Amino acid sequence: MKYYKLCLYLAAAILLGCKSSNDNKPHTISPQIQYEFSGGAGHYNYAPSIIQDQYGIRYGFICENRDPFKIVDYVYLYKGIPTEKGYVWQPGTQIVEPSESGWDNCHICDPDVREFKTTYKGETYNWIMTYLGVDRWDCNHNQIGLAISKNIEGPYIKFDQNPLVAYQDTTKWGVGQSTTIVKDSTTIQLFYTSTTENGPFCMREIKLDDLDNIVSGEEQNVPFIGSNSYPAMSEKNIYMVSETRVSPITEIPTWVGDVSRLAYKPRAEGLFTEEDGWIKIGHVGPEETGFPRNHNPGILTDTKGYMLSDDELVMYFTPAMTGENWLWSYDLYSATFNLKDFPFTE
Repeated sequence: MKYYKLCLYLAAAILLGCKSSNDNKPHTISPQIQYEFSGGAGHYNYAPSIIQDQYGIRYGFICENRDPFKIVDYVYLYKGIPTEKGYVWQPGTQIVEPSESGWDNCHICDPDVREFKTTYKGETYNWIMTYLGVDRWDCNHNQIGLAISKNIEGPYIKFDQNPLVAYQDTTKWGVGQSTTIVKDSTTIQLFYTSTTENGPFCMREIKLDDLDNIVSGEEQNVPFIGSNSYPAMSEKNIYMVSETRVSPITEIPTWVGDVSRLAYKPRAEGLFTEEDGWIKIGHVGPEETGFPRNHNPGILTDTKGYMLSDDELVMYFTPAMTGENWLWSYDLYSATFNLKDFPFTE
């Protein structure tokens, strides 16, 4: 587990989750839980960004350590092949690593990959990755970087003008845990956790089709949503998964939430409303998984950050045990919500 995320929850205390007045809504649905994959003994997997292409292949971009039992974060790719018995995941491959020096030389994590065409130094690239990087071992000064590739499986090269979203204060956690939704052919919507005055959860639009002429919009607070949250869009709805804590947490890891919650609001209402319009759909917690911790959720989307349908939502998340072996229990699971059973607002 990266040290800076520990400080996010212990020092900044901004793990708020979806604070919806609708959390007690009786018509929630229970998901189907399934184990997906592991990095093996002495490895951890978390912070999933998983997208599905037109052939049904799933690409999981994950935070994982390279060397067994050594806590340094790298970005790994797991490729899931659809079969009659479900998805079969190929072994993970390291695709991005910390730099030898500079703003991301300690850990890199929280990858998010999208299909988006951009030009860079006279070349055209089809895939972008935003990721969290940090250059301090005291948990602070996290920033968001950009890597690009011509192919979904890589190789990914880092943008030479990183960080894409900078953070100056070295005494605070910073910005990170990003998710991108492609708005159009020129612009992305970048969502992320932040300890700026606009935090704990923010969005900014960035014109990114030409990396020599990036135009970054103003950072906006997304109200009623806490840190460690990740959205996805459909034609009708905005979906949001958030790591939360419901029960008193006293055992290590105390900085990790016990419940990952799924909520939505009609897209017509927008993100920046003065009243809390988020409606809870369901959650995964200890009763559903058998694990005391259930954290770092993400939503399966298409290659541009949109729902595959409004009939089903797949949340990927990491459960964990407590006690001295908590970190090495970080494997990837999924929770499938049958949205046909949920009474959406028309």
